[in-house]
Amino acid sequence: MTDKNSRTNDVLAPATFGVITGGILAVIAYFPLVALLQNVFDVPELTVTPKKYRGDTEPISLWYWMTWMVPVIVAIPTGLALSRWRRVRVFALASTVTFVLGAAAVAAVVISFEVNGFAPD
Repeated sequence: MTDKNSRTNDVLAPATFGVITGGILAVIAYFPLVALLQNVFDVPELTVTPKKYRGDTEPISLWYWMTWMVPVIVAIPTGLALSRWRRVRVFALASTVTFVLGAAAVAAVVISFEVNGFAPD
């Protein structure tokens, strides 16, 4: 029984550290990285006027959507490549999954504000 309990403890620490690391990267680093990519690729900014107050606008650029997807597209193969090594497998998978889920949540909130507009009524 102690052998199984020892394995659980060996997995719990890297998994916890991976979840914390992935969450921090998703919350703190993801949006600034997207903003940097949008500046590098000269992606036009969306209007902040609420949707009901603006007229017809140009369609959203494909590069806008790509800048939101590139960090996640890079993170997934990187996490999978790191998971090939047994010593960092649990950490890599936990941090990758947490980063992808956290980045999706951050993207959903920010894109919703940018596409629908945000201003007090």
